[in-house]
Amino acid sequence: MSPRARRNRPFSVEYVARSKDPDGTDQVLTLTNHTEVSVMPTLAFTARDIWGRELPHVTTQGVNGSHRGTPLLPANGTLTEILRFDGPGHRDVRIVDVQLSEVEEVDHPQLEADVRVVMIDLEQKAVLDPADFWGIGIANPNPFGVTVRISLVAFEDRERDYPRQAVDVVTLQHDVDVASQSHEVIWLPEDVRGRFELIAHHLRPPTYV
Repeated sequence: MSPRARRNRPFSVEYVARSKDPDGTDQVLTLTNHTEVSVMPTLAFTARDIWGRELPHVTTQGVNGSHRGTPLLPANGTLTEILRFDGPGHRDVRIVDVQLSEVEEVDHPQLEADVRVVMIDLEQKAVLDPADFWGIGIANPNPFGVTVRISLVAFEDRERDYPRQAVDVVTLQHDVDVASQSHEVIWLPEDVRGRFELIAHHLRPPTYV
């Protein structure tokens, strides 16, 4: 597909089964909105093996809930989703067909810059080592408030050349409202230290005043 044809489509999808970085995140789907309208898409998935054969007994879900229409995808923005596969043959998934089963338009401005969500230590510095993970830092550089839903993700150990699966996902009980051009810090219980390797997040329709 040519770059021009891709730009003329309202949405485009990219799926990477295994990251080129040995420590990177596997099974990542990126949905890009090429329109001027913010939406809440509901995605449906068909899992296939490396030869393109359908794996009919594999169920596919997104950590951010894109299979339920949960995330908000801003106008001209992107949604990053981590897929989870279950059922016989789930280890063989290398290709994913994605269908937009429903698209709901929502009133939300286009982001001027991405909202950043990172793991932080006790000094509120961004960290990568789960042992130093004491809290979550959220930065909103936009001139309007946003509402963010956050999940903590743990992955299985690497096995041979299989993509790593997300094996434990905990979504914070409440969404976080972040005012314009500000940041928030959420401190987590001590027993969370070392359990999770990644923070997944997505926007939600605003609940702030």
